[in-house]
Amino acid sequence: MSESNSDGMMSPEPEREVVELEKLRKSIEELTIQVARLEEKKKPDSLGWDDVAQEIVGAITFALPFLFTGEVWDVAKDISIERSFAIFLLTMLLAYIFLTKSRLGNLEREEVFHVPKRLITVALISYAVSALLIYLFGIDYIAHFNALQYFNATVIISTFSVIGAIAVDMVK
Repeated sequence: MSESNSDGMMSPEPEREVVELEKLRKSIEELTIQVARLEEKKKPDSLGWDDVAQEIVGAITFALPFLFTGEVWDVAKDISIERSFAIFLLTMLLAYIFLTKSRLGNLEREEVFHVPKRLITVALISYAVSALLIYLFGIDYIAHFNALQYFNATVIISTFSVIGAIAVDMVK
């Protein structure tokens, strides 16, 4: 029996157990970090400056191709203020539905007077970007727009700008 005891004392089994326990501890730490990251991703994204920057990029990107088309200029010259207002309302309705009812982005529900904050920022940014781009590139001068036609062109181009701003903001 004394020989079997001495063999047990010299066995590396306790060292292996310590090594295995250390490996398990490291694995648990890694899993804890991964779970924390997953929980962060589950949190709804609240409106911040990064989202505003994404909306600006989306608005500019989607407005530019339509800014330089003569067909848009012709439509802006020919439509009435009533149709322009109807296009504005339709665009806002589409944006509202897209922001509130789609499940594309994990967006926090933030409202100001029962209106989603993102809808407000998207609308302000898109219409400002469209009006500014028309002015900066001299489209109003080239197309010979009066004030009503300038407004109409802004509304038409902003339809696409709003879609772009929402799309870029929701895709992360």
